[in-house]
Amino acid sequence: MNDFVPKYAFFISGTGSHADRLQAFDQALLDAGPLAHNLVTVSSIMPAACEVIGPEEGFQRLTPGQITFCVMARQDTNVTNEYASAAVGVVKTEDPAKFGYISEYHGDAAGSDAAKEIAVRLAIEMYERKIKTAVKDLAMERMEATAASIKQPGDATWVSAVALCIFVI
Repeated sequence: MNDFVPKYAFFISGTGSHADRLQAFDQALLDAGPLAHNLVTVSSIMPAACEVIGPEEGFQRLTPGQITFCVMARQDTNVTNEYASAAVGVVKTEDPAKFGYISEYHGDAAGSDAAKEIAVRLAIEMYERKIKTAVKDLAMERMEATAASIKQPGDATWVSAVALCIFVI
């Protein structure tokens, strides 16, 4: 058995604002959940037998300071009245032997619903290209996204949106 194949995954998102860009990003992470982990970003494959759990259970399975793998979408801006939107979409079949796909959206979609729609569309398109089969021909367990979006308030403030799929090894 491979020790680096995640057994669980959960999804979180949040927003933050601050005069400093890094502080806005940190506030977005804290808004997403009690993150006290060393995040390592990875690419987009949802392991075949990986079970999706809720954030509360996910955080209970992690230890503060732990190296934690994630797929992260992040968007920051200080442009007047521009949106910072981030979303992570996932598609996964009902077949536990088949892998799924996770997409990231980073952009200026006007709100989290729009960002979710884009992330799910991207996940479907990329998954279909990867497996060379249309998802309409498969029994799907999930096709969904988590997203965050914040509008820059018109001053010098930085705003940040993050969305993450956190893996639990």
